[in-house]
Amino acid sequence: MKSVYFAIALLFSASSVLAKIGDAYSIILPPLEGEKFEHVEFACWLPESDKPIQAVIIHQHGCTNASPDKHPPVTTDFHWQALARKHHCALLVPMYQVMGNCDEWNDPDSGSERALFTALEDFARQSGHAELNAAPWVLWGHSGGSSWSSQMIVRHPGRVLAASFRGGCSKQFSVPEFRAQFSSVARDLPLIFVWGKRESVPESSHFVSWMPMNAMFRELRAKGGRVCRVIDPRSEHGCDDSRLMSLSFFDAVLSGDTQPGALADIATLEERKVNEAIQSDSTLAWLPNANFAKLWREFSETGTLSPVNPTLTAPELAVSRGHEGHTHLSWSILPEISGGLRALRIHRDGKLWKEIGLKPTDLLATSRDATPEILRSHEFTDESTEAHTYSLTFLDAAGNESPPSQP
Repeated sequence: MKSVYFAIALLFSASSVLAKIGDAYSIILPPLEGEKFEHVEFACWLPESDKPIQAVIIHQHGCTNASPDKHPPVTTDFHWQALARKHHCALLVPMYQVMGNCDEWNDPDSGSERALFTALEDFARQSGHAELNAAPWVLWGHSGGSSWSSQMIVRHPGRVLAASFRGGCSKQFSVPEFRAQFSSVARDLPLIFVWGKRESVPESSHFVSWMPMNAMFRELRAKGGRVCRVIDPRSEHGCDDSRLMSLSFFDAVLSGDTQPGALADIATLEERKVNEAIQSDSTLAWLPNANFAKLWREFSETGTLSPVNPTLTAPELAVSRGHEGHTHLSWSILPEISGGLRALRIHRDGKLWKEIGLKPTDLLATSRDATPEILRSHEFTDESTEAHTYSLTFLDAAGNESPPSQP
């Protein structure tokens, strides 16, 4: 097939009245001759800023074809955008379609490595951010996406700043030769392995990755590796609330808050005083800092996080009148990274009018870590033709409420 592709640039803003929060782009790439995937669509979001892009956060889905309707890319997710905005990062989401097996894309030699560099080059040109071509990567992978990430770390040593694996890597970490190669490259790389508790039993179809993951973890830690292991007590293979761990981990690493780091006992969840004697103890998980150690302990016990007295930012709300006299509301939200977003509250004339969002028992993300359907819209229409005053608040994972927007 000819090496042609189609590019679509989409400038994103919640409303012409809202402050611009970022630019969104997409590109659809067909395979070149010899490549195995059918096509791939890349979505990219850049925060609105004059500052150079410091890193590219690559959010890689797992096996089976990408399903944008059920699991849209996190380029429109306020929670992931908050991490990217804070650290001046791009969000990049590849979505692959294949005819057969997962390795038709998650083996970099199948064309996914070439496609990534082609997309980065195109987004650099479209956005005017030439630094995208050479910017380091922060890798998040789920299942087959973890397998892809582990191979890209080996293939591009020094290019990756941190990585989060949500399950997967059975074919890679079960091979001693790959583990030896990976540990030599990734020993000093901040890594977080997140597995579901129900993946640890032989009855699980994903048990195949449980022993290899633990073998890789032990070998890295035996060399003093900076790797964290998190077991989600509520989950099997779905992403669920695990983004609270991954985003908080990336936030600590990108903030440079990892020296000297922290160590905690996997069995008891107790933190240990860091000293040379235990730096290579494989019964201890490496954690970026003492604050993350508290989050790690809470998540390991509950499968979620419940921030206490967080500093929440008031959302931005824009209101406009439509041709038929209806009132159109649109918004921008900046969640706290360890709390995320659970619900929106629209207040009309000073009283709570509508609550849009998840129930307290609902999970914060889909099984593939996309925004739940009820929170995907960034706008709402009041069909009343009467004049009203509106304001907006949001709730985090624990039900903490933000300050209101300007009415």
